[in-house]
Amino acid sequence: MTWGLTYDDGPSYYTSDLLNYLDQQNLKSTFFVVGSRVISFPNILQTQYMGQHQIAVHTWSHPQLTTLSNEEIIAELGWSKKVIKDVLGVTPNMMHFDIHGGLVTVQHVLQNWEYILSNATTRNSGFIVLEHDLFQQSVEVATGYILPDALAHKPPFTIQPVVQCLNKPIKDAYIETNDNKTNPPAQSGVAVTISSGAPGSAQATGKAAEHSNSGVQFRVNTGLLAASLTGAAGFAAGLALLL
Repeated sequence: MTWGLTYDDGPSYYTSDLLNYLDQQNLKSTFFVVGSRVISFPNILQTQYMGQHQIAVHTWSHPQLTTLSNEEIIAELGWSKKVIKDVLGVTPNMMHFDIHGGLVTVQHVLQNWEYILSNATTRNSGFIVLEHDLFQQSVEVATGYILPDALAHKPPFTIQPVVQCLNKPIKDAYIETNDNKTNPPAQSGVAVTISSGAPGSAQATGKAAEHSNSGVQFRVNTGLLAASLTGAAGFAAGLALLL
Protein backbone atom coordinates (compact mmCIF):
# COMPACT_ATOMS: atom_id res chain seq x y z
CA MET A 1 0.00 0.00 0.00
CA THR A 2 1.47 3.32 -1.10
CA TRP A 3 1.19 6.42 1.10
CA GLY A 4 1.89 9.83 -0.42
CA LEU A 5 3.41 11.80 2.46
CA THR A 6 2.90 15.58 2.27
CA TYR A 7 3.31 18.62 4.51
CA ASP A 8 1.77 22.07 4.10
CA ASP A 9 2.38 25.67 5.12
CA GLY A 10 6.15 25.70 5.79
CA PRO A 11 8.96 26.26 5.95
CA SER A 12 8.86 27.16 9.63
CA TYR A 13 10.91 27.09 12.82
CA TYR A 14 9.83 23.49 13.37
CA THR A 15 10.43 22.09 9.88
CA SER A 16 14.00 21.17 10.80
CA ASP A 17 12.74 18.90 13.59
CA LEU A 18 10.56 17.11 11.07
CA LEU A 19 13.42 16.84 8.58
CA ASN A 20 15.69 15.32 11.22
CA TYR A 21 13.12 12.61 11.93
CA LEU A 22 12.49 11.92 8.24
CA ASP A 23 16.23 11.58 7.67
CA GLN A 24 16.59 9.19 10.61
CA GLN A 25 13.86 6.99 9.14
CA ASN A 26 15.04 7.42 5.53
CA LEU A 27 11.67 8.86 4.51
CA LYS A 28 11.01 11.36 1.73
CA SER A 29 8.04 13.72 1.54
CA THR A 30 6.40 16.36 -0.59
CA PHE A 31 6.49 19.83 0.97
CA PHE A 32 3.89 22.30 -0.31
CA VAL A 33 5.56 25.55 0.71
CA VAL A 34 4.15 29.06 1.16
CA GLY A 35 6.11 31.56 -0.90
CA SER A 36 6.19 34.31 1.72
CA ARG A 37 7.64 31.87 4.27
CA VAL A 38 10.35 30.79 1.86
CA ILE A 39 11.75 34.31 2.19
CA SER A 40 12.01 33.85 5.96
CA PHE A 41 13.50 30.33 5.86
CA PRO A 42 15.52 29.92 2.63
CA ASN A 43 18.13 27.69 4.27
CA ILE A 44 15.48 25.23 5.40
CA LEU A 45 14.05 25.07 1.88
CA GLN A 46 17.52 24.32 0.54
CA THR A 47 17.92 21.55 3.12
CA GLN A 48 14.59 20.05 2.07
CA TYR A 49 15.54 20.11 -1.59
CA MET A 50 19.07 18.78 -1.09
CA GLY A 51 17.60 15.98 1.03
CA GLN A 52 15.66 14.78 -2.05
CA HIS A 53 12.29 15.82 -0.72
CA GLN A 54 9.85 17.15 -3.30
CA ILE A 55 9.19 20.90 -3.22
CA ALA A 56 5.83 22.13 -4.52
CA VAL A 57 3.75 25.33 -4.39
CA HIS A 58 1.11 26.20 -1.80
CA THR A 59 0.42 29.83 -2.81
CA TRP A 60 2.17 32.99 -1.60
CA SER A 61 0.02 34.14 1.33
CA HIS A 62 -2.30 31.17 1.94
CA PRO A 63 -5.61 32.72 0.82
CA GLN A 64 -8.73 30.96 -0.41
CA LEU A 65 -8.24 31.35 -4.15
CA THR A 66 -11.96 31.43 -4.89
CA THR A 67 -12.07 34.83 -3.15
CA LEU A 68 -9.40 36.34 -5.44
CA SER A 69 -9.37 37.86 -8.91
CA ASN A 70 -7.66 36.17 -11.85
CA GLU A 71 -4.71 38.51 -11.49
CA GLU A 72 -4.37 37.78 -7.77
CA ILE A 73 -4.48 34.03 -8.38
CA ILE A 74 -1.74 34.29 -11.00
CA ALA A 75 0.33 36.38 -8.58
CA GLU A 76 -0.10 33.88 -5.72
CA LEU A 77 1.24 31.07 -7.88
CA GLY A 78 3.72 33.02 -9.97
CA TRP A 79 5.52 34.79 -7.13
CA SER A 80 5.72 31.55 -5.17
CA LYS A 81 7.31 29.78 -8.14
CA LYS A 82 9.72 32.68 -8.58
CA VAL A 83 10.97 32.78 -4.99
CA ILE A 84 11.47 29.01 -5.00
CA LYS A 85 13.44 29.32 -8.24
CA ASP A 86 15.53 32.14 -6.71
CA VAL A 87 16.41 29.98 -3.69
CA LEU A 88 16.80 26.56 -5.33
CA GLY A 89 17.45 27.20 -9.00
CA VAL A 90 14.49 25.03 -10.03
CA THR A 91 10.77 25.67 -10.47
CA PRO A 92 8.12 23.27 -9.08
CA ASN A 93 5.49 22.02 -11.51
CA MET A 94 3.03 20.85 -8.87
CA MET A 95 0.80 22.89 -6.58
CA HIS A 96 -2.29 22.67 -4.45
CA PHE A 97 -4.44 25.19 -2.63
CA ASP A 98 -6.97 25.19 0.17
CA ILE A 99 -10.70 25.23 -0.40
CA HIS A 100 -11.38 25.82 3.29
CA GLY A 101 -9.27 26.17 6.40
CA GLY A 102 -9.37 26.11 10.17
CA LEU A 103 -7.74 24.66 13.25
CA VAL A 104 -8.42 21.25 14.75
CA THR A 105 -7.47 19.67 18.05
CA VAL A 106 -4.86 16.96 18.53
CA GLN A 107 -7.65 14.60 19.54
CA HIS A 108 -9.39 15.27 16.23
CA VAL A 109 -6.12 14.67 14.37
CA LEU A 110 -5.59 11.32 16.06
CA GLN A 111 -9.19 10.33 15.34
CA ASN A 112 -8.59 11.18 11.67
CA TRP A 113 -5.46 9.06 11.69
CA GLU A 114 -7.27 6.05 13.16
CA TYR A 115 -9.96 6.48 10.51
CA ILE A 116 -7.29 6.54 7.79
CA LEU A 117 -5.64 3.38 9.09
CA SER A 118 -8.94 1.55 9.36
CA ASN A 119 -9.83 2.36 5.76
CA ALA A 120 -6.39 2.22 4.09
CA THR A 121 -6.36 -1.54 3.63
CA THR A 122 -9.70 -1.40 1.80
CA ARG A 123 -8.21 0.76 -0.98
CA ASN A 124 -6.42 -0.52 -4.05
CA SER A 125 -5.11 2.88 -5.20
CA GLY A 126 -2.99 4.02 -2.27
CA PHE A 127 -3.70 7.26 -0.44
CA ILE A 128 -2.30 10.71 0.25
CA VAL A 129 -2.15 12.21 3.74
CA LEU A 130 -1.88 15.97 4.16
CA GLU A 131 -0.14 17.15 7.33
CA HIS A 132 1.43 20.44 8.41
CA ASP A 133 4.87 21.57 9.53
CA LEU A 134 4.00 25.14 10.52
CA PHE A 135 3.38 24.59 14.24
CA GLN A 136 5.41 22.81 16.91
CA GLN A 137 2.40 20.77 18.00
CA SER A 138 1.70 19.44 14.50
CA VAL A 139 5.34 18.39 14.03
CA GLU A 140 5.40 16.69 17.44
CA VAL A 141 2.24 14.75 16.63
CA ALA A 142 3.74 13.68 13.30
CA THR A 143 7.11 12.58 14.67
CA GLY A 144 5.88 11.26 18.02
CA TYR A 145 2.78 9.36 16.95
CA ILE A 146 1.62 9.32 13.32
CA LEU A 147 4.88 8.44 11.55
CA PRO A 148 6.02 5.85 14.13
CA ASP A 149 2.57 4.28 13.96
CA ALA A 150 2.73 4.22 10.16
CA LEU A 151 6.20 2.68 10.13
CA ALA A 152 5.01 -0.10 12.44
CA HIS A 153 1.98 -0.89 10.28
CA LYS A 154 1.60 -4.45 8.96
CA PRO A 155 1.67 -4.94 6.05
CA PRO A 156 4.18 -2.08 5.70
CA PHE A 157 3.31 1.09 3.84
CA THR A 158 5.44 2.35 0.96
CA ILE A 159 5.87 5.97 2.05
CA GLN A 160 7.04 8.39 -0.65
CA PRO A 161 6.54 11.84 -2.22
CA VAL A 162 3.53 12.50 -4.43
CA VAL A 163 5.58 12.65 -7.64
CA GLN A 164 6.77 9.09 -7.00
CA CYS A 165 3.20 8.00 -6.27
CA LEU A 166 2.58 9.00 -9.89
CA ASN A 167 5.41 6.64 -10.94
CA LYS A 168 7.68 9.52 -11.87
CA PRO A 169 11.23 10.28 -10.76
CA ILE A 170 11.91 13.21 -8.44
CA LYS A 171 13.50 15.18 -11.28
CA ASP A 172 10.10 15.33 -12.99
CA ALA A 173 8.85 17.52 -10.13
CA TYR A 174 10.69 20.57 -11.56
CA ILE A 175 10.40 22.36 -14.87
CA GLU A 176 14.16 22.63 -15.40
CA THR A 177 14.91 18.93 -14.83
CA ASN A 178 11.76 17.41 -16.34
CA ASP A 179 12.54 16.01 -19.80
CA ASN A 180 8.82 16.33 -20.71
CA LYS A 181 8.46 12.64 -21.54
CA THR A 182 5.80 12.23 -18.85
CA ASN A 183 4.60 15.86 -18.67
CA PRO A 184 4.46 17.37 -22.17
CA PRO A 185 4.02 21.15 -21.95
CA ALA A 186 0.72 22.64 -23.09
CA GLN A 187 0.59 25.29 -25.76
CA SER A 188 0.28 28.83 -24.40
CA GLY A 189 -3.29 30.02 -23.97
CA VAL A 190 -5.03 26.65 -24.34
CA ALA A 191 -6.83 24.61 -21.73
CA VAL A 192 -5.17 21.94 -19.68
CA THR A 193 -7.25 18.98 -18.59
CA ILE A 194 -6.26 15.97 -16.53
CA SER A 195 -6.12 12.75 -18.51
CA SER A 196 -8.18 9.93 -17.05
CA GLY A 197 -5.80 7.41 -18.54
CA ALA A 198 -2.52 8.73 -17.14
CA PRO A 199 -2.60 10.36 -13.70
CA GLY A 200 -0.93 13.72 -13.75
CA SER A 201 -0.70 14.09 -17.52
CA ALA A 202 -1.87 17.24 -19.27
CA GLN A 203 -3.86 17.51 -22.47
CA ALA A 204 -4.36 20.61 -24.60
CA THR A 205 -7.97 21.15 -25.68
CA GLY A 206 -7.42 24.17 -27.91
CA LYS A 207 -9.51 26.71 -26.01
CA ALA A 208 -9.17 28.88 -22.94
CA ALA A 209 -9.90 27.22 -19.64
CA GLU A 210 -12.95 28.19 -17.65
CA HIS A 211 -13.43 26.83 -14.16
CA SER A 212 -16.11 27.16 -11.53
CA ASN A 213 -15.61 26.62 -7.81
CA SER A 214 -18.15 27.43 -5.11
CA GLY A 215 -20.07 29.64 -7.53
CA VAL A 216 -17.00 31.71 -8.45
CA GLN A 217 -15.98 31.52 -12.10
CA PHE A 218 -12.59 32.53 -13.40
CA ARG A 219 -10.73 32.27 -16.68
CA VAL A 220 -7.06 31.45 -16.67
CA ASN A 221 -4.30 31.70 -19.27
CA THR A 222 -3.17 28.11 -18.95
CA GLY A 223 0.17 28.88 -20.55
CA LEU A 224 1.04 30.46 -17.21
CA LEU A 225 -0.49 27.74 -15.03
CA ALA A 226 0.05 24.51 -16.96
CA ALA A 227 3.15 23.49 -15.06
CA SER A 228 1.48 24.21 -11.72
CA LEU A 229 -1.54 22.11 -12.58
CA THR A 230 0.47 19.08 -13.72
CA GLY A 231 0.08 16.28 -11.23
CA ALA A 232 -3.22 17.45 -9.75
CA ALA A 233 -4.88 14.16 -10.62
CA GLY A 234 -2.70 12.48 -8.05
CA PHE A 235 -4.89 14.04 -5.37
CA ALA A 236 -8.07 12.41 -6.64
CA ALA A 237 -7.52 9.22 -4.66
CA GLY A 238 -7.84 9.48 -0.94
CA LEU A 239 -6.77 12.94 0.26
CA ALA A 240 -6.97 13.02 4.05
CA LEU A 241 -6.43 16.01 6.31
CA LEU A 242 -4.35 16.04 9.47
CA LEU A 243 -3.24 18.94 11.69
